[in-house]
Amino acid sequence: NYEFKKKGVKDMNCSELTQGLVAAKCNSTETAGAEDKVYLLNFSDIDRQGSTVVNNVITGIKLVKRNNVQMLGFAFETFGKSLKDAGATFAKGTYSNMWQHNVTLRVFVKKEESKTFANQLAAGAKIVAVIKNRATGANGEVTFEAYGWDNGLELSESANILEFADSVVYTLTLSSPEGTQEGSLPKSVFKTSVADTETMLEGLLTA
Repeated sequence: NYEFKKKGVKDMNCSELTQGLVAAKCNSTETAGAEDKVYLLNFSDIDRQGSTVVNNVITGIKLVKRNNVQMLGFAFETFGKSLKDAGATFAKGTYSNMWQHNVTLRVFVKKEESKTFANQLAAGAKIVAVIKNRATGANGEVTFEAYGWDNGLELSESANILEFADSVVYTLTLSSPEGTQEGSLPKSVFKTSVADTETMLEGLLTA
């Protein structure tokens, strides 16, 4: 490092600012929270070559076929307010900086399907979660965001007590695995319009 500096070579920067930002508007605040449906995709089912990502915006998602069977996504439907904990935390490292993605899914019904869902996550399922925000952007371009697109999310915490505080039966926190965080904030999912994006996502749920 000393030799590099002595010869006038700058420290390497992986990024520089390329644009400014209007970060606030008078008499206007963003709408917090999410809508009621989360699209869940098995990380290993995503066809990376067939999907399209441009400048951290996912414009197309394709799932693979296995043994001539089309893999599908899944819908997790809940109260939108219960998704309030979804977010990303900056994780500064010694050599590189990453983002820790977290999504907490709350289950309000106690039935066998709920337990099966939780057990599959606990067994090591790695997923991508696409959430519909109530904050949409000027043209709807940030309505949908994908958590865990780069490396997937795994169950990191689940506290389930029979008290059912606030009617919550199971709390399932999905997080970026240690050492495999994401390279960006949750990527926007946007295909020409909100309607087209929703059609694309709904199409992942059916053969």
